[in-house]
Amino acid sequence: MTQLLSLFSLVFGNQTKSNDLEQFINSHNPNSHQQVEQLTRDYLYYTTYGGF
Repeated sequence: MTQLLSLFSLVFGNQTKSNDLEQFINSHNPNSHQQVEQLTRDYLYYTTYGGF
């Protein structure tokens, strides 16, 4: 049972982070792929080093 819960956590945990990133990018209404790349870097920096 514990292994099953760990598997669910791995599968669905990453999806949540991906959804958060998508919402973050969409909330800034980027106009180019460069802006999307910058927003992605910003998001990863702040989530890694404790921003937001």
